[in-house]
Amino acid sequence: MKTKLIGLGLVVCLVMAFALPMCAPAPPVEEEELASTVKMYMAFTPTNEEATANFIKEKLGVTVKWESLSFGPLHAKVKAEAPRFAADMVIGCGGPLVLEAKKEGWSVAYDSPNWRDAGPVFKDPDDYWFNIGNWAFVLVGNEDLLAEKGYAMPESWDDLLDPKWKGQIVMPSPLTSGTAFMMLYTFMTHYGFNADKGEEGGWEYFDALDKNVHHYTRGGNVPTDLVGRGEFMLGITADEIVKDRIDEGFPLVWTVPKEGTGYGSTNVFILKGTKEEYTCGKIVDVLGTTEYLQLFSGLAGYVTKDPAVIPALYGELPKYVSNIDLEWAFSDKERLCDEWKDKIGRVPAE
Repeated sequence: MKTKLIGLGLVVCLVMAFALPMCAPAPPVEEEELASTVKMYMAFTPTNEEATANFIKEKLGVTVKWESLSFGPLHAKVKAEAPRFAADMVIGCGGPLVLEAKKEGWSVAYDSPNWRDAGPVFKDPDDYWFNIGNWAFVLVGNEDLLAEKGYAMPESWDDLLDPKWKGQIVMPSPLTSGTAFMMLYTFMTHYGFNADKGEEGGWEYFDALDKNVHHYTRGGNVPTDLVGRGEFMLGITADEIVKDRIDEGFPLVWTVPKEGTGYGSTNVFILKGTKEEYTCGKIVDVLGTTEYLQLFSGLAGYVTKDPAVIPALYGELPKYVSNIDLEWAFSDKERLCDEWKDKIGRVPAE
């Protein structure tokens, strides 16, 4: 009996000896070392680009080297470089590029913990892109010039067709500006589809508006500065730097006309082939924090995934034109821009 107990004890000891290592907690997974530098393509204003680079440096110790481009040129550059890109990631591009990048395999999927609860407007369901914030366009006016003429700010987009504004309106071109393309599909929706006129209704509006447009700019923010400096009375412009220029003392007034404005996305994605994929993922994480989104929205008027972040320009959610179909707009962008060339025919000024 004693012998049997000793044998049983040995068996129990052996079982425990083998079982204990299996029950012990696994050693922590060592994180990779962050790269000292990453290369990016950015399509913000210089102020936002510098603020974003500084934020990444502060939080991660990573130096950002970036090339600043408007939406259109950025899209063209990525397309021309594919599949060997000269940058590691893109920050601030429009929806058409992220959709094409995912379709063509130019982007890398990344499951970011800071973006998992974002809705479908702010994150690709397969994690190929992340939307930092929706942006829009507004109507700006030069307060001094309006007062000299005794004119009030227009309350409707229809008001811009009045002959009194001839040569006094500037706006960007959809051939080079993502903001202008947003204007194109927004007015196409409001004056075309929502009015049961199809695309032709949108082109009718643009043809009438064109008669009062002095020229088309290459960038979406340029009209803000042209109007702020008093070169023109009105501008249809991106909302991004309007608050900055007002804070700097420029005599700008702005409004969202009663029909509403359009909206687009400001996206981030990692370029396939980068050797700094791990670091780029950590940057995506940082860009999904409330702290960054507050900084980002505070510099402009962006609507973010975080309900705690109030758009600085608007103070509330702006009114949007109803029934905007971004999938249709982005998939038909090339065709719509070609039609712009045929129907409007004016190239953007430098």
